[in-house]
Amino acid sequence: MVGDSVDDMTAGYLAGAATVLLVNDVNAHLATHQHTDLCIHSLDELIPVLEQGFIGQIDQGEEAPDTKAQAQEVLASRLL
Repeated sequence: MVGDSVDDMTAGYLAGAATVLLVNDVNAHLATHQHTDLCIHSLDELIPVLEQGFIGQIDQGEEAPDTKAQAQEVLASRLL
């Protein structure tokens, strides 16, 4: 599920789908939300993710380390 709101992330999570947040200035705080698996800045960034494969946090017990690092990077860039 790709979206830009908490409703999108939660809907994807509840549906059992991996969730991808399309980050912008308004929703950057959702980068660390418990239902957000991956963050991107543009839809173009999604192409290699889909080509290489992507597994969300459902049934993993916690989010993948690279996703957490991405979320922290997004939030840090918004503070500059």
